[in-house]
Amino acid sequence: MRRRGLLLAAAAAALGAGIASVPAPAAQAATGAPNNDPAFLQAYVNNVENLPTVGLQCPGDWQDLVHYMKLQTYRPDVFVMQQISNQTQLNSYTARLSQEFGETYRAVIAEPSPAAMNSPCGAPKDHQTNAVIYRTGRFDLKSDPNAETKRWQAQSDESGSCANNDQARTKAVKVRLHDKAANKDVTVASVHWPTAASGGPACAESNAAEAAAELTQDGYGGSLLIFGGDANITDLDGAAYRGWYAKTNGDLGGSRGYRDGVYAACAGDKACLAKNWTLSGTSRRIDFLFARKGAGGLPATSDAHTVTWDEGDAADKQLTGDDRADMNYSDHRAVRVRVHY
Repeated sequence: MRRRGLLLAAAAAALGAGIASVPAPAAQAATGAPNNDPAFLQAYVNNVENLPTVGLQCPGDWQDLVHYMKLQTYRPDVFVMQQISNQTQLNSYTARLSQEFGETYRAVIAEPSPAAMNSPCGAPKDHQTNAVIYRTGRFDLKSDPNAETKRWQAQSDESGSCANNDQARTKAVKVRLHDKAANKDVTVASVHWPTAASGGPACAESNAAEAAAELTQDGYGGSLLIFGGDANITDLDGAAYRGWYAKTNGDLGGSRGYRDGVYAACAGDKACLAKNWTLSGTSRRIDFLFARKGAGGLPATSDAHTVTWDEGDAADKQLTGDDRADMNYSDHRAVRVRVHY
């Protein structure tokens, strides 16, 4: 039986909480090639749920997604991540990606040491923050990773109007990157909006508007603007598109002019969108990756795909010879999209 993830003792001591570790993989050559095509970026988005492992109160098998990404044609250029525990766990995760793919990955985090939130899943999920991971072979970081301008707080309605939420997990983070292959700049952001219990859905419109504005403020912007994450609200309300989504999606005529890669791949077919649900136990699509040209206009997207748990299991077994098929890599299914300049 191969080794699974353990609790990271050092981080637990520092935070007073158990944090899933990132064990070193078996020595294997990376399968996916580096994407050096200047025409597009290979992007992923996922709420990684603090990297769940088998023995936790809310268990999982987070390594399945890493194995899946390793077997794809191209390695991730950017990974828009939600719900990582802290800087220590993020560093361990990027080290794992670097070892798997044979090149360096780095990241910018919203909060290096987020405040505890008393998670119902216990200590391993008490500390939650967001990050943008990028491949250094493709990008140089141009924005200041320590500047306060890199982050903003999502809003929620808990008293009759939208105001900044007070949870660490709802602080978004953005980076400006220089694409060395295309000789262009891009801004990428990771968002995690409040849940219904915290009044988040009522403020989806203001949160979408703020995200779009943040991508061009404080020296950010560039040839491509990309943001994504866990919105905690669906695109559809029955047969009708919700206001926040319709205004964001340029293919629906939305004034924000962003393309949702999954919507584009489905050509707007609602049955296809339903099959691309992302949240466990609900069959709802609440995780998105949006992209827009910096000067305005919809970029082409391709290869959009929602990564099923069975695909993660199969990749795990192919690369290691073993898998816990009863465990998913997260409660949220990841989305993969190629975003073209």
